[in-house]
Amino acid sequence: MSLQGRVSGRLAQLRVAGQLLVSRRPWPGPPAGASGTRGSACGPPASPGELGPRARTSAGVGAWGAAAGRPAGVRTWAPLAMAAKVDLSTSTDWKEAKSFLKGLSDKQREEHYFCQDFIRLKKIPTWKEMVKGVSVKVENPKYKKDKHLNEKISLFRGDITKLEVDAIVNAANSSLLGGGGVDGCIHRAAGPLLTDECRTLQNCETGQAKITGGYRLPAKYVIHTVGPIAHGEPSASQAAELRSCYLNSLDLLLEHRLRSAAFPCISTGVFGYPNEAAADVVLTTLREWLEQHKDKIPQGLQDPPPSSEKSPKPEAWRRLNHPAFPSGPCPGAS
Repeated sequence: MSLQGRVSGRLAQLRVAGQLLVSRRPWPGPPAGASGTRGSACGPPASPGELGPRARTSAGVGAWGAAAGRPAGVRTWAPLAMAAKVDLSTSTDWKEAKSFLKGLSDKQREEHYFCQDFIRLKKIPTWKEMVKGVSVKVENPKYKKDKHLNEKISLFRGDITKLEVDAIVNAANSSLLGGGGVDGCIHRAAGPLLTDECRTLQNCETGQAKITGGYRLPAKYVIHTVGPIAHGEPSASQAAELRSCYLNSLDLLLEHRLRSAAFPCISTGVFGYPNEAAADVVLTTLREWLEQHKDKIPQGLQDPPPSSEKSPKPEAWRRLNHPAFPSGPCPGAS
């Protein structure tokens, strides 16, 4: 066979591999009694017509090498060959799926997100940008105003499962096998392989944190932490446990060389921790940790607590001048 014939035959085979890579393999639906959708982890199911062309058809990238003016070789197509071997479903071993996803580029990972309306970190304003033009004097300040630190945090109100960050933090229960609230939403969005990996972690103590893959989530990883249950005024030990949730989660971020994380309001809601008391613990903990590691984390996110009669309304967060991250002058601060 001529050289041209052999090259053409190889390219034809590689095109087949390319089709296998980009053809979407349907994920199983949520567990019985749960509602799941490509649009939201907590909303009604989407119909096939709502999923968009990318969810229903192959992208047809079988000619990557030829289109770029390069010979299509085995090295060029190695990711495609590996992708063709992985069926992301309940029959797949979570270790195999985790390794497969880790080898993809950010663009390739998008094909496996549970949603298409994901949110990139750069689209979310930093705290410095949010309080621009707001200057409230802080009485008896503990911390100085620090524009550099104010560029490292953001307040986000929305669906944490749609954030494309290195890691989202899950306010989990001790079993790590899913539950209600944000915990259930994260498990439904990530798919059954998240639960499979969580089973191997053998529970988690209050205040501790453990990390898994993100699977179908736009986030690459999920950090699971178990907050204290506090109904009424929290005790000093419960405040210390809540602080440990954030510190241990942040330490895992550094240990795995991750650069961004999104936190929900741990222990608020059904765990009963008062919103304002939780916010004080969170922001003070973040301030102190970031001062020690300011050059290692570019930006993180914190969900504001849900609105209540005792907590700020959403529109008030921009005007909030918490002593840990002041936007105005701080005379006498150390």
